[in-house]
Amino acid sequence: MKNKTITSLIAAASLIAGPATAEPIQSFVDVCLSTNGEPPAVAAAAETGGWFKMPAEVADDMGEDFRDPAAYINFDPNKLKAGAPIGPIEVLMTGWGDGKAIMEIDGLRLDFCGLISPEADSQTLNRDMTTRLGFSPITRDDMTFWLFSRRSGAFVSEAALIDIEDNNLVEAVRKRKLYALYIIAQDDMAGLVLGAIRPAL
Repeated sequence: MKNKTITSLIAAASLIAGPATAEPIQSFVDVCLSTNGEPPAVAAAAETGGWFKMPAEVADDMGEDFRDPAAYINFDPNKLKAGAPIGPIEVLMTGWGDGKAIMEIDGLRLDFCGLISPEADSQTLNRDMTTRLGFSPITRDDMTFWLFSRRSGAFVSEAALIDIEDNNLVEAVRKRKLYALYIIAQDDMAGLVLGAIRPAL
């Protein structure tokens, strides 16, 4: 989610930001987790939630492998020009990619929704998301993530699939959508990224 335009915007906003009144994890739950990371649903949740959509060229920095990228911030950028105080700073990014381009696996599609904030820290995100999901994350190659599915509204750990062969993964996804949820850290910010894996259309 590294993006020079957004990073600069956050740095400027931090100078006039007010005290934190909400945890970034709640915004992630409201916009990403509750929508299953589906881009149209994420966009609708962002719009009704008062997020401000950034110009298209900002989202283009996510890379050519992602399609229909979109970036949002949770404050009015015009307030920066006026020097008005703003609340906790959060950045939302969403889009989707073909399984071959993103994961080198044919027959899949990856929807993603991520949120990053200077108000967040990795330890708190780990603790709170573990509590919400009901099981501990996987740590591998310096990455912390959860692999799960959703059944009847409940989160179900799919950690047993972590080393599954590609063809078996495709078969598993045909039976149920799988989710990979990562903790990310960048500069002085931290956040969460949800990848929803489903069969290609």
